[in-house]
Amino acid sequence: MTGPAEESIETGCRLYLVSPEDLDGERFAPDLEAALSAGGSGAFLLRPAPSMTQKWRENATPLQQICAAFAVAFLVQDDVDLALAIGADGVHLADPGAVRHARARLGAERILGASCGHSRHAAMLAGDDGADYIAFGEASRAPAPALLELVTWWSELFVLPCLAEGALDAADCARAARAGADFVGVRDAVWQHPDGPAAGVRAIREAIAGA
Repeated sequence: MTGPAEESIETGCRLYLVSPEDLDGERFAPDLEAALSAGGSGAFLLRPAPSMTQKWRENATPLQQICAAFAVAFLVQDDVDLALAIGADGVHLADPGAVRHARARLGAERILGASCGHSRHAAMLAGDDGADYIAFGEASRAPAPALLELVTWWSELFVLPCLAEGALDAADCARAARAGADFVGVRDAVWQHPDGPAAGVRAIREAIAGA
């Protein structure tokens, strides 16, 4: 891979922003720009509902342009067809078993990641099948105690970047960074921060810096 996507996925312990549910692209654009302006983010993941695929084929461009302006990778959850149609930087898969097929369709130039839950075996297979990064945890749940152990194990043995995902707050992100995560997946801690998305990002970055 080359260009901003490579830098976004392969350097440092950075934020991996996950889109909120029931996303309205036009109303959300200022929040995304505010979050990215606070720095420290490497990727933004769009999670389109299956019924909204056509909408995002027509309306993803403003969010993509914001990400590009900050050299942040724009990824799509699961939908390879949509990612190819809109020229997204890559895809994140909920099913690590789908990595090989997705890689064949995406080619080598796009980013491909996979959620592996708490499975070491799934993570190793996903890496062998062509994933550019793997994720441990459960996207919508509070982090389980096993998460940090998995992140530490992976970071000590493998070069492939690791994302810690879940309903993470700033303290969770600091612990994941200390354990060796290259990325921390965040949603509500940013978009629902009482002082706005930029303040949410700054709080997480400060926690990571102090880890």
